[in-house]
Amino acid sequence: MLYTQAKAYLVEKLKEAGLKTKPYTTMKSLSRSLESHVGAVLPGTEMIARNGSKTIYQDQEGAQHKRRKLFDRNVTFQVVLGDYTDDKVEAMLEKFLAALDQGIEVDGNFVPLAAESVEWSTEEDHPLKAEVAVTVNITFRGGVYRDIGLHRARDYRLEDIGKNNGKEPANGN
Repeated sequence: MLYTQAKAYLVEKLKEAGLKTKPYTTMKSLSRSLESHVGAVLPGTEMIARNGSKTIYQDQEGAQHKRRKLFDRNVTFQVVLGDYTDDKVEAMLEKFLAALDQGIEVDGNFVPLAAESVEWSTEEDHPLKAEVAVTVNITFRGGVYRDIGLHRARDYRLEDIGKNNGKEPANGN
């Protein structure tokens, strides 16, 4: 769900930043575009690493659960903005970055996001019809989790403990 929700989030933020056309989601369709005012959310890379951290939390009914993070997932997208002039691209870039939240919620987990790098290029450096383009790498730092219910100690009742001459009974005798 992380990849799908992150991609949809970035497409929505491109629209909020003033993109008038439909954002592209593949490099093939972007390179075939004849528009000079363009925007795209392209797949990037994903890094996966084992993680064994765990936290204890309470659900809405008050039951306690243990959530174990099995893997870290860092999903990176390339957001491309293009237009006729540097000023227009820079204005759209600033509106896009200002529209980004600290993160998104995926399956009940907060996933922080970070804009990591920006690369500017002119019409000679990219296949777009735009005069100027900028590529921003946005990384979402999520994970794969497993929840385990915790047993409450108060649900158990101790019946009887007996001592034999001040010593604990051996083998239940």
